[in-house]
Amino acid sequence: MFRSIEQWVDYIDEGCDILCINFNILKKELRLKIKITEQEQSIEHQIVFKNIASLYFNGGEGITRFEQINFEEYNWQIFEFSYHPNGIGNLENDMLKEFNTNINFIFDINQLLIAVEAYHVSFDANEFILRE
Repeated sequence: MFRSIEQWVDYIDEGCDILCINFNILKKELRLKIKITEQEQSIEHQIVFKNIASLYFNGGEGITRFEQINFEEYNWQIFEFSYHPNGIGNLENDMLKEFNTNINFIFDINQLLIAVEAYHVSFDANEFILRE
């Protein structure tokens, strides 16, 4: 469908519904099944991040981060999706110096943040290797 990560990100960033999201820690893999509706036609896609180096999740702002979420009560959507080919810069914490990261994908999903540092990503059957 598209030849570059940037084209896929632009396409998804225009808005889509999330049908399913799964993280397999043993495979270091994050899978998202999404649906994009254009001109009354819906198309489902799968995004797979493989060989994840780091994954960061933030449950919202302030005290709302601790609220219980019922998946069925919301229309889950990706509101913003960005790709940073060189990463956003090295992030580290003084207490966890050996666990630094350089995030290259950021999602805003209903005001929840997911940030991923991955070495491979695929959009449907189109696989991209970011780092060897």
